[in-house]
Amino acid sequence: MFAGVGIAAYVLAMLATMPVGVFLKNRPWRTGVAGTVWNGEVGVAGGSVVAWQWAPLRSIANLGFAVDWTAKGPDTDLGGQAILWPGGARLDNVSGSADSSLLAALAPNLPFRCDVTMQVELPRLVLGASPMAAGNVTIDPGSCAAVTAAGPGLATPGAPVPTPAMILVAEHIGTESRIRLAPMGQRRRTLIDAALAEDGGYRVTLTQDGAAMLPFTGLPAGVTVESEL
Repeated sequence: MFAGVGIAAYVLAMLATMPVGVFLKNRPWRTGVAGTVWNGEVGVAGGSVVAWQWAPLRSIANLGFAVDWTAKGPDTDLGGQAILWPGGARLDNVSGSADSSLLAALAPNLPFRCDVTMQVELPRLVLGASPMAAGNVTIDPGSCAAVTAAGPGLATPGAPVPTPAMILVAEHIGTESRIRLAPMGQRRRTLIDAALAEDGGYRVTLTQDGAAMLPFTGLPAGVTVESEL
């Protein structure tokens, strides 16, 4: 057992000292990388810089690559912890403010782009195997626009639509995470109702109120869309 732990620690140490550019592929949202896998940073289109510091003990305990990370830039001051495994990741204790350019980098296939600032409090977010979410995101007033494909890796935004202050709440209940988006001043007025199951299935419903307020989402009003991640 101890030999196995020692080998794992040695492999992690070797990987951690390699230049981060070896592992990060070029992406449209990336503006540059610096440092090593142990202690590096990557620029994000929109002006933010995501930096991380390897956490070796958490890495060994979780049999993954664990880091403490921060994201800083215009309207962005966010931080938390993360553990990465092949095909998945877990974010813990994510807290702070974030510009919507980070959302565009994390989810580039969304059919809309937004210009908003968000206040994030996410105790846990799991991506990949057994996905789940718990926490809340408050969204300041801003605007969003639908986008249409204009070629590989390109998108053309439509006319911006003003958006009010909103709150997104995620609660993990049983084997699924229930997610609701509502206006900040009318929290019982659901705009989007969604559920994310631990087996990767999800369903999303845009209500009639949501369709009127958020016409850029690309979802049909009152229809539940179901699929798998």
